[in-house]
Amino acid sequence: MTTSQVAIVFPALLFFIMLIVQYGLWYHAKQVADTAAAEALDAAQTPSGTADDGERAAMEFLRSSGNLGDLRVIVDRETDAVTVEISGAAPQLVPGFAWQVRSTATAPVERFIPEVDR
Repeated sequence: MTTSQVAIVFPALLFFIMLIVQYGLWYHAKQVADTAAAEALDAAQTPSGTADDGERAAMEFLRSSGNLGDLRVIVDRETDAVTVEISGAAPQLVPGFAWQVRSTATAPVERFIPEVDR
């Protein structure tokens, strides 16, 4: 290859490689958000759990795992179901590519039912 061809192709190749790494960062951030939502759901759906317990569990997990910015954790615990929504920003490697992640999890509230009522 001549020097001019390398000067044209090499930046495009580097940009393509950076996009692949950016996708990997986004995918990891999505997995972190999904796991944090599951942690919050596990804490909030117990019979004695509250929405605050769920938020605390999610934030504790997110603090230990890192990788997300602009975090927002919403836990809604009603009498029958718990819904958790976590959103944040994945790390940005490529300028102009700000990818958001969002995870939602819903489950019924656990409750004890006596054997005679089953």
